Amino acid sequence: MCTDSAPPVLAEGLALRYGGSGGGLVSADLRLDAGVMAAVEGPSGSGKSTLLALLGLILSPDAGVLRIAGTDTARLTGAERDLLRRRSIGIVLQDLGLLGFLNAWENVAAAFGPRLGRHRAVAQELLGDLGMGELAGAPVAELSGGQRQRVAVARAAVKKPALVLADEPTSGLDPDNADSVMRALRACAQRGAAVLLVTHASAVAQACDERYVLDAGVLYKAGTGAGAHETADEGALG
Repeated sequence: MCTDSAPPVLAEGLALRYGGSGGGLVSADLRLDAGVMAAVEGPSGSGKSTLLALLGLILSPDAGVLRIAGTDTARLTGAERDLLRRRSIGIVLQDLGLLGFLNAWENVAAAFGPRLGRHRAVAQELLGDLGMGELAGAPVAELSGGQRQRVAVARAAVKKPALVLADEPTSGLDPDNADSVMRALRACAQRGAAVLLVTHASAVAQACDERYVLDAGVLYKAGTGAGAHETADEGALG
């Protein structure tokens, strides 16, 4: 967890451009405090995936400052960045990345490493908190899309990271399952994490505490700047 004095995320002028393609992130100023759930909206190609990859320490910026839980990431070696990611950041991938040969609680416990049994209790407890207690022993192949999403959220949150990132977490889900996933992400914030998700669905963004828009690679607070028009209704939950 981050300290009380340092927000989980503080980015100033964060940028990463992809050569002659013109894509990437032009500029992002962002502060996320503990317990806050925020959404980033924007069309395909606006830089949402690049922003997530930078905040998740998967990519390194060309310019700007990024502090995660008070740590200036520019000063870190590759190994130190990996360690900070493992300790302080949980990521919910769009393809989930669950292991089909493991059950629900084993997938959650896998966040700690290969010795699954020693983390069974905490994994099962968190799944219970997310409404998955009765399915903790179920093979992930037998779970619905929404249930698998909640397992992925639990895996991202089980180590109590300072930051949880989610890439289109409700994509392809019906409204009931989408609501369940959003409640699971809200539970991460209630546990003290800053939660940032990217979405195309306006209803999903409206369920968050803060809303941002990416327009041509520039991050705006919703309702301000050139990105304000992007906050128009883009669809319902799921």
